[in-house]
Amino acid sequence: MKFYITEIQLTASKTWEISGFSDGKINSIQAYYNEIREYKHPEQKLNIPFTQQKNSFKVVISTDEIAKFSQPDLEVAWKFKVNGDFPYTHLITDGPIINKPFYPDNSLYEYDFEFPEGILTLVSKPRKLIASIESFSLSENILSGSIQINSLLPDEVFSAKLHLKRRSTPSFYLFHEQQQSFNLGIIKDNKVSFSILISDLSSDFLVDDTNILDAIIDISSPETNKGIPAFLSIDADIKTSIPREVEVGSPLFATLRSYVTGSNRLSFYFKKNIQGLVKLSQLQENRKEITLQFKFENKFSESQIVLKQQDKKSGIFEYNVEQIWPLKKSLSKHSVRINKKDFLSGPINKTEATWDFFIRSKNTPDLPILVPNEINLDSSDFFSINDNKFRAQLSRNSLNNLSCNTIVAPKTKSDLTKIAIMGSCFSRNAFNSSSYFNPDYKAFFECSFTQFHSSIISVMTEPASGYDFKKYTDIIPKERITVEEDFKKEFFTNLKNSNSDYLIIDLYPDVIRPVIWLNNKTAITLSYVVENSQLLNDLSYKRILDHINNEEFFNEWKCYADQFITKLTEIIPADKVILNLGGFTTSYYNEHGKIVSYQNKMAIEKNNYFWNRLNNYFLAKLPEAQVIDFSNKPYIGDFNYPYGHSFSHFESTYYKDFLKELIYITKS
Repeated sequence: MKFYITEIQLTASKTWEISGFSDGKINSIQAYYNEIREYKHPEQKLNIPFTQQKNSFKVVISTDEIAKFSQPDLEVAWKFKVNGDFPYTHLITDGPIINKPFYPDNSLYEYDFEFPEGILTLVSKPRKLIASIESFSLSENILSGSIQINSLLPDEVFSAKLHLKRRSTPSFYLFHEQQQSFNLGIIKDNKVSFSILISDLSSDFLVDDTNILDAIIDISSPETNKGIPAFLSIDADIKTSIPREVEVGSPLFATLRSYVTGSNRLSFYFKKNIQGLVKLSQLQENRKEITLQFKFENKFSESQIVLKQQDKKSGIFEYNVEQIWPLKKSLSKHSVRINKKDFLSGPINKTEATWDFFIRSKNTPDLPILVPNEINLDSSDFFSINDNKFRAQLSRNSLNNLSCNTIVAPKTKSDLTKIAIMGSCFSRNAFNSSSYFNPDYKAFFECSFTQFHSSIISVMTEPASGYDFKKYTDIIPKERITVEEDFKKEFFTNLKNSNSDYLIIDLYPDVIRPVIWLNNKTAITLSYVVENSQLLNDLSYKRILDHINNEEFFNEWKCYADQFITKLTEIIPADKVILNLGGFTTSYYNEHGKIVSYQNKMAIEKNNYFWNRLNNYFLAKLPEAQVIDFSNKPYIGDFNYPYGHSFSHFESTYYKDFLKELIYITKS
C-alpha cells in the first residue's frame, strides 16, 4: 500500500497543505524523528491532522508545532509514517515536487522539504547565530557589558538569557555541570546588554579550588521556549580589556577573573580564595589524643573541625565522607581535642586514604587549616585507629594544609565464594572461562546471580508489564534476558534467593545510559540492547532522564541510590558489597598491536569524571563497601577483544588482575 504526495502549498497561517492520493485507507499520520545526541532517543512523534476522500487526502502541518518539538540547536529531519505499523509506510513521491524553503520572520528556524529516496522529509534547520562582546566591564560590584548578535534578527521579537556554565573540568570545554541564568530581555537593533551583581553569583559554582565558567547567550522566540545557544566571541578591539580580576568577599571568599579562551570566547576563572584564613597555631600529640589550636584571620561563629576524605574525580578530587568535632572557644584561642580511639572510627575509612582538615562555620565555606613552617610534623608517626584495622599519620598536603594519611594491613584465607554481580562487562566478563579472560575462575568463585545493564533508578521502580519481547526478532535470546530482567524489577528477590557471599556492583549503566520513565512509577534502562531494537520506538513513555545534563541526572539518581543501598544492606552485609570503580579507556591496541586513541577522547574523559562522582557518592553512603580500584593501572582496549573492541572493553590483563584482586578481597 502506497501514499503519494502531489503538491505542497504554504498558507498565510504558517502551515503547509500537502495533497496526495493513496490506494488504501488512512487511519493516522505521524511526523517523527529520532534524536541522536550521545545515544539514539525514542522517536519524537507528532500527530498530523488530515482529511481523506476516496483516494485523495490532504495533510496540514503547522510550523509552530514542528518548531516546538524540534531540537533547538540541531538540524532535524522529520519523516511521515502512515498508520504507524512497523516497518513503516511513508508519505512518498514518484516525481519532483516544487516547493521553496520557508524562513518565518519571527522564527529561529528555516524549513525545507527534501525527498531522499522519494520519502517526504521536512528538514528543520536552526538559524546560525554568532554573538560577540561589544563592550565589557568587571568591577568589585558589577559584571556588565553589551552583546552584538551578528545575525540579522527582526527587532523586538526575540529575547535573550545569559548563562554562566561551569565546566566539569578545564579540559572539558564542551561539557558543563552547574549553571546560573540571567534574563537579558528583548533584543533590539541586534543588541542586548547585561548587568550582573557580583554578589548574585551562585556559591554552587565553587565546587573545586578553581572553576571555569563559560559565558553563553541563549536566544529564544515566541514560537517556542527552547533557545538557540551561542558562545560569546570577543571583538578584536576590546580583547585587551577583557582580562580583569576582582575579589569576592564574605561569604564566598573567592576571586573572579575574566579571560579570553584559545577559541576567542569569554570565560571566567572562579577560584576559592580561602587559603591561609585559618592557621594552626599549636599541635600537641600523645599516645591517646591530638590537640589542635588555631588562629583566625576573620571572625567565625558556631565552628567545627571537619576531616574530609579525598575522593578521586578525574584528575582532581572531591569530598563526600567526613568526621566532625566541635571547636571550643575561649577568650584567647580556639582549640579541639581529638581522642585517637574515636579518630576515623566506624566504617568510614578505606585503604590508603588521604584526609584533609577544615574549619566549618556558619554561612562560610569550609576553610583549610594552614600549617606554618614553625610547626614540626616530622615527629608525627602512624598510630592505630578503628580497633587496629587501620593506621593514621598527620601530615601537610601539597598546599601546606593539615592533612592525614591512612593505611591498612591485609590478611588472607582460602575458600570457595559465591558471587552475585550487578553491572556490566566491566565486572561480569572476569567470570568467563575463555583464554582471554579467566579459564580457572571456577576454582575460586561461583557466579550465583547476574543483573546485567540495569540502572539503579530502574531497579528501584515498579515492574513494566504488557510487553511481548519474543516478537522483537532484532534482539537475540541471550540479550532478551537482559531486557526482561530490567523490566521485571526482581533484583532484590533474586539476590536474596542466590545466597551469595558477595555482591560486585559497577555503575556503568548509571554513568552512560539514559533512563526512560514509562509513567510516574516505572522506569527502564535504555540499554544498548533496547536502543538497537524496534522496541525503543514502540515504548510509550512520559520522560527521559539522560546525560545531556549530568548534574540533573546526578541529583535525581542520588535519591534512588539511597533507597537502593538501604534495601541492599537488608539482604547482604555492607562489607560484602564490592564496588568496582570501573572507568573507560581512551586508547587501544589496533590490529597491528599499535596503541591508538579513540576519536571521542573528551567525551570518554567526561564520562570517567561522572563515573568518579557516582562512585564517590555510593561510597559516602556505604563506606563499609570493599573497592576494586584500577584507576592507576595502565589498562587499555584491544582490537582482539572477543566481543569487539570499545572504550568499555579492556585488554586481557585487566580481567586476570581483576580476578586476583577479588581473591585478595574475599580471602582476607
